Amino acid sequence: MKIKAVMISFLVLIGTQLNAATPSDPIWFFLHGHISESAGNYTDAMEYYTRALKGDSASAEIRTSLASLYIKKGEFAKAEELLNEALAINPESRTTLMFMAGVQAAKGVTYKAKALYEKCIELNPEDTEAYMYLGSIYIGERQYDAAVAIYEKILAYDDDNIIGLYYIGRLYGETKDYAKAKKYLTKALEIKPNFTPALLDVATIYEIEGDPKKAIEYYQMIIALDPTDKKARSRLATIFIRQKEYDKAIGEFEKLSDLDRHDISLRVRIGLLHYEKERYDDAIREFNLALAEKNDDTIRIYLAMSWREKGDIKKALEELNKINPKSEEFLMALKQMTLIYIKSGTIDEGITTISKYLPEIQKKPELYILISMLYEEKNDYVNGIKVLEEARKLEPDNLDVFYQIGVLYEKKGDNEKALAIMRDLLAKDPDLPNALNFIGYSLAEKGIQLEEAESMIRRALVKRPEDGYIIDSLGWVYFKKGNFKAALEEIQKAGILMPEDPTIQEHLGDVYTALNDYTKAAQHYEKSVSLEKDPSKKNSVQQKLNMIKEKKR
Repeated sequence: MKIKAVMISFLVLIGTQLNAATPSDPIWFFLHGHISESAGNYTDAMEYYTRALKGDSASAEIRTSLASLYIKKGEFAKAEELLNEALAINPESRTTLMFMAGVQAAKGVTYKAKALYEKCIELNPEDTEAYMYLGSIYIGERQYDAAVAIYEKILAYDDDNIIGLYYIGRLYGETKDYAKAKKYLTKALEIKPNFTPALLDVATIYEIEGDPKKAIEYYQMIIALDPTDKKARSRLATIFIRQKEYDKAIGEFEKLSDLDRHDISLRVRIGLLHYEKERYDDAIREFNLALAEKNDDTIRIYLAMSWREKGDIKKALEELNKINPKSEEFLMALKQMTLIYIKSGTIDEGITTISKYLPEIQKKPELYILISMLYEEKNDYVNGIKVLEEARKLEPDNLDVFYQIGVLYEKKGDNEKALAIMRDLLAKDPDLPNALNFIGYSLAEKGIQLEEAESMIRRALVKRPEDGYIIDSLGWVYFKKGNFKAALEEIQKAGILMPEDPTIQEHLGDVYTALNDYTKAAQHYEKSVSLEKDPSKKNSVQQKLNMIKEKKR
């Protein structure tokens, strides 16, 4: 009601002045300029202000109003010229000072903008708007302490200022002082409980601090206030994903999709969550819905993966073959094809299919690696090495290709050649984790130079601390040293990371055998036998299992 009364008074005042003024008076032109500007008609407003200034050349107010129009048009040089003239006439005009500060800030001349805002504050120590703009400049310059000091000056005379409290809270959040951040944000919420920006920031802080329960509580408060808040729902879904509560995450994404039917990324996320839950029919439905909206190669790869996991190899390959060989995603499609050929046992078909793309994308060594993987799967190490040597001709310094050659020599039975390659790799890159692990594990297998083996494996772990193969290697060194308790601890970690690896399961069987726990040893040997594809290795583990069963009798 108060605002309406002020507006009515202003309109009455303008009407009175218009009636009193004549078209030859500067005030007549000024008031018509103001009316035109308010209506968004800046061309007419500029003409009226210009004519008003001709009639009253000493007016700082008219210059400031005209400058504001030039600012709106982005003509800062002309605006600055007029504002300088206005300040020469009235150096203490708060409106002129604020406009000039805005021009300087827009130009990036922040030291001048700060001085002008400080001048406004000097004229009125409780000029909240000037404090706010001044603080924003310090934030832009990442001078967070200075910005906090500015906003605290607002709170000194207005301790319930929501915006001041909010910005101080945010700034403490930026400096990772989360206790202080929550203190100010919480105070802002005590004054205005439905202040969504503060609720969102508090929720984010709880997430950072590792308290998902409290974060969920605050995100749900936001959603209760506004069910269409996309940011809160998205963050809530992300927490549910981290907690592996995929159905709850799907529920949030479904609601987000209801808010924006054209956001296909939401359908893709829902599809991926169904895929993670092994609900492949649901995943296929979601990916098809997304593809109906947009033909996207990445989504098509997800669809093919879903068909593959469902067991329909034919449809999986059909989808992958729809991808243009010239697209960036085609190499990923070929990787998926390779996995399909390996899983289905159609290795020769895979070699033929993947090889036909060599002339088209021959400059990609990754394609040769894929073909070598297929040869490796059929134990044809000679041809696998031959293919990789062709890749080395394209990129002689490609360490991934050289490493894979070493792996195939080791599988071929030429351990000395494999180790020589790995040492050559370390000469090129002393911290290459794969090569460090290969040599370290090879030494451990032979039971020699175990200190050197451990040192190399630990160096590899620095680079890849969550790599199950490397963790298993460290456990195997402990095993060879006779430290079975430490070996078990490390190999169990590897087993959690890679539960389907037959060698890790065999190692667990070996450790439990050494600890005389034959029941657990038998369980891991049995799992290793079920996972192992190499006939000779499968037979070796089976013999260990048979021996354990004899001991248990």
